[in-house]
Amino acid sequence: MISSMTGYGRGSGSKQGFTFSVEMRSVNHRYADFSMRLPRELYSLEERIRGLLQESIKRGRVELTLGLDEIPAGARQVKINHDLAEGYYNTLQELCQNLQLPDRIGLEHLLQMPELLRTGAIAVTEEEVWPAISEALDEALKQLLEQRRVEGENLGSDLLKRCLHLEEMLEKAAKRAEEAKDEHRRRIEQKFQELLAGQFEETRLIMECALLVERMGVDEELVRLRSHIDAFRGYLTGLAPAGRKLDFIAQEMFREVNTLGSKAGDFQLTNLVVELKAELEKIREQIQNLE
Repeated sequence: MISSMTGYGRGSGSKQGFTFSVEMRSVNHRYADFSMRLPRELYSLEERIRGLLQESIKRGRVELTLGLDEIPAGARQVKINHDLAEGYYNTLQELCQNLQLPDRIGLEHLLQMPELLRTGAIAVTEEEVWPAISEALDEALKQLLEQRRVEGENLGSDLLKRCLHLEEMLEKAAKRAEEAKDEHRRRIEQKFQELLAGQFEETRLIMECALLVERMGVDEELVRLRSHIDAFRGYLTGLAPAGRKLDFIAQEMFREVNTLGSKAGDFQLTNLVVELKAELEKIREQIQNLE
């Protein structure tokens, strides 16, 4: 199924007293690239999360932020800086004496001092937090993939219409190529008859004309272009990500159209080649958004 490479998803999960939130954003990228911001205590989960993403995302840059919103009581240790508390207390006492204030220093005063209490690292294992993280990841990833799918469907519909337009232009090009061939043949024969006044054999003249017209033939290019369009449409309606393959086919179509243009030798056919190139350029721009 064709998917876009852009999307957004957000999820949250709560298990065993832990609550996590996950945000994901994906943008266009040539390959699958994952950037993560995790709490320091959970850096070890990066590869596990990366593996989960790789199962569903084959192309695009994904930025993921994992936030720890709630923790169960006792999971984080609170420590008192005893040396700092003693220093605060002695300094406040000295201040009271110098200013002749009542010496009523209590705990409520010390608790207002900065850095008196420090929180330690979370003492948990991966298996304790993974159920909540997994729930948040699943929800965020589901939203992200749904956005990518919907946008991919829209892009796919647009590209199918452009394929149809290409085919219509190719039919016009094929018709005009045959007309141009006949016109060139008649002009060449007329010029030879006028200039040579019958000095050459008619059979040789016809052979020369046939060779020249053959060099102007674009049948092979038209056949290959139609084949490329069929393959392009097949990948568009397939189930697997096909952005790179579609890009490759578009490049091949460009080559055939360039060859068609170099052999055209006709104003109307040249104009059709210009239109074909413009349409192919729009197709290539759209493909850059596909996974």
